[in-house]
Order: sequence, then C-alpha cells, then structure tokens
Amino acid sequence: MPLRFRPLAIASVSLTLLAATAGYFFAGHAAPTASPASQSAKAVQVRSLNQQLSQHSSAQLPNPGALPVPLQGASHGVVLQADGNGQLRLQPELLQLFDFYFSAIDEEPVAQILLRIHHDLASQLHEPALAQARDLLKRYLDYRLAMADLPAGNAAPSAETFALHLEALTRLRGEYFSAEEIQAFFSSDQSQDQFMLAQLRLNERGLSPEQQRHELALLEASLPAEQRAVRQQVSRDGELYAASEALRAAGASDEAIYQLRASTLDPQAASALQQLDEQRRQWQARLQAYAAERNRLRQSGLSPTDQQLAIEQLLTQGFDERERLRVMALDAEL
Repeated sequence: MPLRFRPLAIASVSLTLLAATAGYFFAGHAAPTASPASQSAKAVQVRSLNQQLSQHSSAQLPNPGALPVPLQGASHGVVLQADGNGQLRLQPELLQLFDFYFSAIDEEPVAQILLRIHHDLASQLHEPALAQARDLLKRYLDYRLAMADLPAGNAAPSAETFALHLEALTRLRGEYFSAEEIQAFFSSDQSQDQFMLAQLRLNERGLSPEQQRHELALLEASLPAEQRAVRQQVSRDGELYAASEALRAAGASDEAIYQLRASTLDPQAASALQQLDEQRRQWQARLQAYAAERNRLRQSGLSPTDQQLAIEQLLTQGFDERERLRVMALDAEL
C-alpha cells in the first residue's frame, strides 16, 4: 500500500506531498527497483548523515542556501514551540516541517535535505527542546524506512487487505512513537484510514449507485469538520483540474483556461497556476531537445567513451546541477 504524505498548505495553495513508498522517499525516481541490499545501504547512509548533523550545534551548521526551485516562494509555516520548562511541545504540524523539505527529494540529495531540517530546527529551538526535536526526526526517519518492509499492497486493495495493512501500520507506529506522539501526529491519518476502510467495505456490499451515494454521504458526515473540508476541497480541485485538461485537449487558449480557474480560485492562485503551466511547457521543451540530441549522439557512430563524454557535455551545457539530477533520473523514460 503506497504511503500518503500529509497535505501541506503552502503559500495559500493546498499541495499534497509526494506519496510514495519509504524506499522512494529516500531513493527518488532514479532507483524504483533498488535491491534490498542497496535499500539497506541507503538506509544506513541516511541514518549516519542524520546522526552526524545531530551532533552539530546551531553555529556549526552551514547555511543550506536557497530552497530548490519547486519550493522557492513557499513556506511550511510551522512555528515550533517549547513549554515553560524548555520541553518540546508536541504539535501536529511538526512532522509537516520534515515532509516539507523531503518533498524536494527529486531535486537535491538527502544530505542537503537533512541539513535544511537541522538548520530549521536549530534556528527555532534551544535545548532541551532542540535535542527532543532531533530525536523525533531520528525516529521519524527510522519509521519511514521501516515502512518499506511492510507488505506491498495493490492499487485496488480489498477491505480485508487494507485492514491488515492498517494493523501492521499501527504496530509499526507503536515501535517508534509514544501514545501521546501517535495521538498528536497520526490521529488525523488514522481517521482518514478508517474512513477509507469503511468506504472499501461499502464498495463490497453490492449496493445500487443511489444507495452507495447515500451511505457515502453518511460516512463523510461522520468525519471531523476539518477533514470534511479537506475532502470537499480535494473534490473541487479534482473537478477543476479535469475541466482544465478537457479545455486544453479541445485546443482552448491559455486565457480561456485562466478564466475557468479564476471562476473557482482567486486571481492570484489562477495566475500562479498559469505560470506553472508555462514553466512545465518550457521544461518539457528542454527535455525534448535534450532527448533528440542525445539520440542523435547515440546514432552518430562515436565510440562508447566519446559518446558518453558528449552526452555529459550536453547535460552540463543545457542544465544546472539540480536540473541534471532530474534529467538523469528521467533519462530512461525520454
């Protein structure tokens, strides 16, 4: 069963972080079929990097520099707090801070991401709260890595299969977090999981479409108000995306798509989506140009060594360091 990343509100736009398996969480697109041995080595590397950073004081941590392009202009918005005794307050948003930086796993190495997290923690907290936050990060990493060992589910699980997955997930959380931490960090996830389980069971009852809609409405009414609002927003976003893609497929202009979005979103959000569309078009055009020239080099008759050197030069000339990581990860698909 793929893992879900918690949704983050970033710059007033609701984004869902990359949902992925724990192996993907740390390995990125480049190694979706990594062997157990390589995954184990990756896990050891991640833990070692995190341990090294945990031993540095705030003054010893280097400045991590500008955020990767997809996160520029965004903020996790999480303000960490300590109580009157300097102890870390357990806030549901705390794990969102970690996930915010890990959402750029395809853009920069995990070492850089961990540096950003430690720098953020050290800039907001003092001891003993800082040490407690770092300990939480360590356990969160171990938890995410351990999730890779859970039995893989299929894209359309049965209610029974999903129930077994939830039982395993509950046991796993108990290994890494206290009851108080589980309540603070995962109560919303647990509520959503139980809703999904009830929905799967509903789907297996053989009800008519009308009966199913009625029962689903009752299920949604049982959700906490915040989660109902999220589901409604996701539904609206999905409908808007589908309508936008239908217009695009029909040859609609950018202005027509903007007007559709502006009728549902505020003008600023509609403009931001329009800019994102343009950035994606430019990126795809650059990828296509690279792939065409790379294919030409592969058929040029150059020796394997000269061919590889020419392709590396093509990458260097066409993309910056972060972009090259993305291109190399996607190279087999181009």
